[in-house]
Amino acid sequence: MSIKLLSYVWNSIEKFGSQIVRFILGILLARILDPNDYGLIGLLVVFTSVAQIFIDSGFSKALIQRNDKNPKEIGTAFSFNLIVAIGFYALLFVSAPLIANYYEQHILTSLLRVLALTLVLNALFTIPNTILSIELNFKKIAIINFVSIVISGMIAIVAALNGYGVWSLVIQYISKSFICLVLFALANTWKPQLIFDKDSFKRLFSFGYSITLSSLLNQIISKFSWLFIAKSFSASELGYYNRGIQFPDTAIGTLGTVLDSVLLPNLARVKEPQALKNEIELVLKYLSIITVPITVVLIALAEPIIHFLLTEKWSKAIPILQIFCISRFFTNFSAVGINSLYAMGKANLVLKQQYIKMIVRVIFILVALKHGIVYLAIAETISVIINFAIGTYYPNKLLNLGFIRHLKIMLPYILMGAIEFLMLYFTIKLITSDLINLLIVPIIGIAIHVLLMYLYKKEEIFKLKKIINRKQS
Repeated sequence: MSIKLLSYVWNSIEKFGSQIVRFILGILLARILDPNDYGLIGLLVVFTSVAQIFIDSGFSKALIQRNDKNPKEIGTAFSFNLIVAIGFYALLFVSAPLIANYYEQHILTSLLRVLALTLVLNALFTIPNTILSIELNFKKIAIINFVSIVISGMIAIVAALNGYGVWSLVIQYISKSFICLVLFALANTWKPQLIFDKDSFKRLFSFGYSITLSSLLNQIISKFSWLFIAKSFSASELGYYNRGIQFPDTAIGTLGTVLDSVLLPNLARVKEPQALKNEIELVLKYLSIITVPITVVLIALAEPIIHFLLTEKWSKAIPILQIFCISRFFTNFSAVGINSLYAMGKANLVLKQQYIKMIVRVIFILVALKHGIVYLAIAETISVIINFAIGTYYPNKLLNLGFIRHLKIMLPYILMGAIEFLMLYFTIKLITSDLINLLIVPIIGIAIHVLLMYLYKKEEIFKLKKIINRKQS
């Protein structure tokens, strides 16, 4: 097996494996803890996530892109990450009481001051992680992430069982970062150096600043509503919201990430516009084939999933789960448009679109905010669909691949999904046991999808098999 294919395999194992383990541990913790606990941590993660973007500033991606383990650049990136992390920790430490007073949750002060320590811990292992990525040593990265997730999750479960409540989640974050720090240090021969080279900084910053802006806009777009839910409603409502999002993120979001790794890198090799358009259309077709049945099954099984896996105290998360399945479905297709622009060297156009998408998302959130979390989820999903349409503007100008063409490709599979959903809906109504539904409905859903594909889109299945076989050879 080639190094390139091997790196893809381990990268996929890490993405799917980590998500599956997080998913299982999350279910166990959610059965013990309350929605309010998850809401409090979800709110604080917004602040630490934004801080993390500035701490990295795209330097890790810049080092990977340069594919050169230059000691000065690596040392400069490490020093910058650490200094900025300490600065942001100090900022959050000081501002923690203000945040707690604003949300009228005084426990947030101590929670944020402890949780923000992950910023410093993460800064210490970001560069060792980056070095392994440059070396294409995804096996070590996968093992380290898997071990850290399992151990920290088990520690959190023990803490939750012993009555630590919301602190169990803080302990999980801190212990994961600490374990990663230790394991990445052991896996690397590189030793930390506190140096700062002005020329190296300029080179890294010139590449990383656009990534930083894009990542920041992504965070604002994806988590902007969380800040308002916690203030306008309650931490418990934010807990329901977060838990409802988790299932689509695990099943649909992770699939999109892995499919990017498999299919989209091919776009960068295609230089002729018509050939590039053909490749993108193939991606849209096969993404539809795979994503539609997963989305449909998850929407149909929302109630059994929540009641059986998380218990009925999480029932308010059911409509959130169903709505965000649609949101994540279109998010995956938006990623195709973004990657097509990257493939053509048009990163500046991606950034322009991000500004517009952010404005659209914020407007919809503000309009829906006073109506409750279900309407907020609907508003976010509508904004995602609109942003998907916006994302086809530049591909249309450059490749004649606009919104209508996207819909023509996707619509047959979406219609198949509608048929599948109706059949699964009545199946679930006939079966009263949540466990039996969880066991047999996915099998029935896949069987219906395969049958419909063979009846109406048989040629696409054979083409997909050929592509998979070509990737393996």
